[in-house]
Amino acid sequence: MTSLPSDARLLDRARARFLESGDLGNLAVRDPILTSWRRSQFWGVAVELPELPFQPDIDTDSRVVRAARPVLERLQTVLAEMAVSVVLTDAHANVLYRWAGEHSLTQDLDAVWLAPGFSYAEAHAGTNAIGTALEEKQISYVFGSEHFSSRLQSLSCAAAPIRHGLTGRTEGIVDVTCRRDDASPLMLVLVRQAAREIEQRLVHEATESEQALLQQFLAANRRADQAMLTVGPDLVIANTIAAQLLGPDDHALVRDQAIELMDSPRRTSTQVLLSGGRPATLRCSPVMSPTGMAGAIVEVSVRSQPPPSLTRRGRSPVTPLPGLAGHSPAWLQAGLLVEAHCRARSWLLVTGEAGVGKCALAEAAHRRWFPTGLLVIVDGAMIDGADDREASWQERIRSHLRDSSATIVIRHVDQMRPVSRRVLADVLGDVPTSPGATPPWLVATSARPDPDGLLERFPVAVAVPPLRHHVDDIRELVPALIDKYVPRQPPGCTSAALQALQRAPWPGNIAQLDGVIHLVVSRRRTGQIGAEDLPPECHATGRRVLTHWETLERDAITEALVNAGGDRVKAASRLGISRATIYRKIHAFGIVVDSAPDSSRIST
Repeated sequence: MTSLPSDARLLDRARARFLESGDLGNLAVRDPILTSWRRSQFWGVAVELPELPFQPDIDTDSRVVRAARPVLERLQTVLAEMAVSVVLTDAHANVLYRWAGEHSLTQDLDAVWLAPGFSYAEAHAGTNAIGTALEEKQISYVFGSEHFSSRLQSLSCAAAPIRHGLTGRTEGIVDVTCRRDDASPLMLVLVRQAAREIEQRLVHEATESEQALLQQFLAANRRADQAMLTVGPDLVIANTIAAQLLGPDDHALVRDQAIELMDSPRRTSTQVLLSGGRPATLRCSPVMSPTGMAGAIVEVSVRSQPPPSLTRRGRSPVTPLPGLAGHSPAWLQAGLLVEAHCRARSWLLVTGEAGVGKCALAEAAHRRWFPTGLLVIVDGAMIDGADDREASWQERIRSHLRDSSATIVIRHVDQMRPVSRRVLADVLGDVPTSPGATPPWLVATSARPDPDGLLERFPVAVAVPPLRHHVDDIRELVPALIDKYVPRQPPGCTSAALQALQRAPWPGNIAQLDGVIHLVVSRRRTGQIGAEDLPPECHATGRRVLTHWETLERDAITEALVNAGGDRVKAASRLGISRATIYRKIHAFGIVVDSAPDSSRIST
């Protein structure tokens, strides 16, 4: 059994020497502690414990909390009436749960903010068992004077990471803390055993979902001789062909595209470019389990050589189009495919929700490859409004279609009257094609994947993801939008404001974000934009930033509730999940269901 440090005075001298000169001289401390001190110094952690970051909206019903609760309750029984505390954190060292067997110890812990909602990551609190266990990815103990910050030196603690047995990911940290004089090697035994029990419960609770994915994967893999993966919220399984074919970046791309496909009921396949510019087709089949959407089976078909239209000489396949911000795989792939069809002058249908940037992608591709060519944008919604003279708009489009150097973008074709869409289809069908002739590049944009009467005129469709599926890009979009309205000495944006923007559901996508930024900078043109400067719509948000998979689950549940007229039981039945599960998901995702008969009044 590992023994605890025996001479606190030597530790005090070693720490003082380190803080003064950066070395220990002839004194010694344990290697993990010295390494942690160096990290703490690099991060600029205050020697006197600073006020730690606080999150008031921690998820107290997360997977790790549910798995840990019975284990921690048993541990409390063992430690009852002892001056010992039991702590559980998430995978980022944010405290989720704390119990102490003595009131005075609770007061001591409150004094150093070791309480729910506070972060004990090393970057904030310095060397401590929770943060150090997370950094070292192994069991850790920190005795009194080994703490980097002075205010923690009255305590001793031991912590162990909690790993998911199937994914290997760290789900949280379990910690036992006491006063320095009460420290015992038994603390290491307690946290090690507690972590193992929680890990076993995590695997058991995940069995239904993970087992459904595994069974579907094995069945599909027996029937196929090509690259195949199963993707879930915390699990990716690849067969041998896929493991050899796909690189690390490709896995993220496949996952993002699988989410996009599952969010589009009529689309089961899509084209992507893998690393190295290799074109591939993904075919996706969703997998359901009794607890909800388990994931998807994805088949990957790759051609050995990319065609010329899908390559760019001398350019990285992940270079953003000019004037656009964002580096998420799904957003970059949409831009790359639009760009490839621009170069090839192949007619293209660009689909996606209103405001996602469909027209912006086409314009940016045109600017990159044909900057001197004519760019014509026709708004299909206006054809049925201010310009209702059928012959007029028909003739304008016909005249532009005769210009081989032109790029013609017809927006909002889904908002045209059915008769106008049929007329447009006839106009496009009359375009003469001769061998060797260069056609104009024609792009149509639609919020629906299959605007009737037009799809057959466009051999390829590219889907643009909604903003909620690439919220990380908000960190790049916000400065770009601010610069758009305040090009000289633009205001900055605080991290709190960015986090609030990332948590918002954005039903209007990038267009809605653009409107919010325009409003904000009209009021604050200098300094820092804070969360208090944002309009109310940005504060009606979820409690945290959702993952891609959680966003997909939220959207599926919301759609089911709309279709069921707000009836939770019917929605759960249609999704194949239990009533308890849908109630928990509604609460977790912040879905608001109006009790009025109008089933469309459902929001998040």
